[in-house]
Amino acid sequence: MTRASNMTEISPPAAQVAARWEQTPEIEREIPSSVDGSRGVVKRRWSDDSRWMSCLVSTIVHTALLLALALWTFARADGARKPMRFTLGPASESIPMSVSIRAESTPKRAFDIPDEPVDALTPSDESPLVDLAKLRFGPLNRVEDNESGSLDLVPPELAALASPSDSASSRASLTRLPSSSSLEGRLGSARERVGRDHGATEESERAVEAALAWLADHQRGSGAWSFDLSTQPCDGRCRDSKRQDDSTPTPSTAATGLALLAFLGAGYTHEQGKYAEVVQKGLYYLRGAGLETETGIDWQQGSMYGHGIALMAVAEAAAMSGKDGQFDRELIQLAKEATNFTCAAQHSNGSWGYVPGSPGDTTLTGWQVLSLVAARRNQIGLPTPTMPRAKSFVISMADANKPYAFGYQGPPAKPTTTAIGLTLLLYLGDPPGFTPFESALTQMARRGPTRTNVYHDYYATLALHHAGHRDFGDYFAIVRQHLIVTQSQAVHEGGSWHFKDDWGDIGGRLYTTAMAAMILEVPYRYLPLYGPADHFPL
Repeated sequence: MTRASNMTEISPPAAQVAARWEQTPEIEREIPSSVDGSRGVVKRRWSDDSRWMSCLVSTIVHTALLLALALWTFARADGARKPMRFTLGPASESIPMSVSIRAESTPKRAFDIPDEPVDALTPSDESPLVDLAKLRFGPLNRVEDNESGSLDLVPPELAALASPSDSASSRASLTRLPSSSSLEGRLGSARERVGRDHGATEESERAVEAALAWLADHQRGSGAWSFDLSTQPCDGRCRDSKRQDDSTPTPSTAATGLALLAFLGAGYTHEQGKYAEVVQKGLYYLRGAGLETETGIDWQQGSMYGHGIALMAVAEAAAMSGKDGQFDRELIQLAKEATNFTCAAQHSNGSWGYVPGSPGDTTLTGWQVLSLVAARRNQIGLPTPTMPRAKSFVISMADANKPYAFGYQGPPAKPTTTAIGLTLLLYLGDPPGFTPFESALTQMARRGPTRTNVYHDYYATLALHHAGHRDFGDYFAIVRQHLIVTQSQAVHEGGSWHFKDDWGDIGGRLYTTAMAAMILEVPYRYLPLYGPADHFPL
C-alpha cells in the first residue's frame, strides 16, 4: 500500500502529522501509531537510524583514551616521589608491604590506667584544608558528614561547653601564639632563657641530660628503642622492663617515638647537637619501619599508639630541621604520608581506636590530635572535618553535670583522661578564659601531681603551662622536685625512672624515663598557647 493511500485511512489529525513527517529530516521524524490512528504519533526508534553505531564506537574510544591518560599521569606522579635519604647508611633490608586499612576486633587495651573518678568539677595540596589557627577560638558542636549528611556529635546538655563566653573581658589578658612558633623555646640559647622563665632549674636540667644519656645508651643497633630491656643493648641489667607476661601490644615505633620526643624536646635534632647521630638513627629506623598502604605510611605495629607517637616525633623533627626557612623535605613528605593514614583511620565519631576505623577513647585520640598538630607545623593540610570531629568527640566524653571532667570512653571522669581532655581543648580552640574551664584547671592544679602516673602528670603539666595558669608554678615545683629526687643513681640505671603502676609496668622503665624527661622539659618544650602578653618573647 502506498503512503498516499494509507493517509486516506487515518483520521485527519494523523494525516496532517504525516504530511509534516514527509518534510522532516529523517532522524527527527515521527511515525503513526500502529495501534489506533486516533491516538496520534510516536517517535521513531533510535535503533532505526544507522548513525548510532558510529556514535557509540566514538564514545568508547574516547573514554578508553581518557582512562589511559589518567593512569599514566598517576603512575608518573607516584614514581616521581623520591625516597628518603639519610646519610647513615644503606636502606633497611625490610621491604615495605602494601596493606589496606580495615577495622578488626579490638585487641587488649594498652596503657589503660584504672583511675579513681574525679571529684565533681564545679562550673565557677589541593583538597579542602583546615587551618588549626582558625579553630583556635569558637568551638564547633556540629560537623557535616559528606557521606551521610548531618552528624550531631554533641549532646544538647553540653551546649554550654560548645558555646563558651566570648566576652572581651574573659580574653583581655590572653594572647595567642601561632603554632609555627611553639617550638622556638627549645632551640639553641632559648632553652635556658625560656626554661628559666617558666620553672626549669639547674637541677632539673641536669636530670634531663642524665635521662637523655640513659636513653642514648639503650638505643638498639637498628636505631630503634624497645620497651623490652631484656635484650640488647641492656640485656636485662636494668630492672623493671616491660611486663613480660602481658600480651598488650607495645610497638617499637611507640618506644622509638617517645625516646625521640625526649631528645627533640631538649632541642637535639638529627642535624645539630651532641645527640645528632642518635636522633638520626631513630628517624632512620622509623623510615624503614613504615608500611606503605593505600592511604599512607603506617607505623602501628599492632596499635595506633605506635603510629601516633611515631608521627608526632617525625613531624617535630621536620619542623625543627633546616635553616633560613629551608626544611628537610624528605622528613616532611614522610610526615605527610603518615598524616594521611591518621586522617583515614579516624572513626566517624571523631575518635581513634586501637585499629584504624574503630571507635576509640580519650587517650588514643590524644596522641593522634597532638601528632596532627605537629604535622600542621609543617604546613601539612588536613581534611576539613578532622579536627572539628576530634573536638566534638572530646566534648562528648564529659559528664553533663561536669562538662570539663572527661572519661575514657565516656563518664565517669578520671584524673588522667580529664588532664588529656583539658589539654586537647586548648589545642582545639577553647581559650582558658571561660570560667568553668578555669575552674577545672584550678581544681586539677590543686589536686596536684600523682607522682607515680607520669602519663597524668605530663598532660596536667602541659595543660597548666599552655593555659598560662596562675598555679602552674606551684604545681610544676612539686612534680619537678619529685622527679629530681626519685631519678635513679645506680650505675647502669642512672638517669632513669620507674614507678609502680599499671601503665608504668606495661611500658616499663623506658616509657617512664621518656615521659619523665618530657615533663621536666615542659617549661621550654612548647611556648604557651595562651597567657599574658609578656610571657612571649619577641
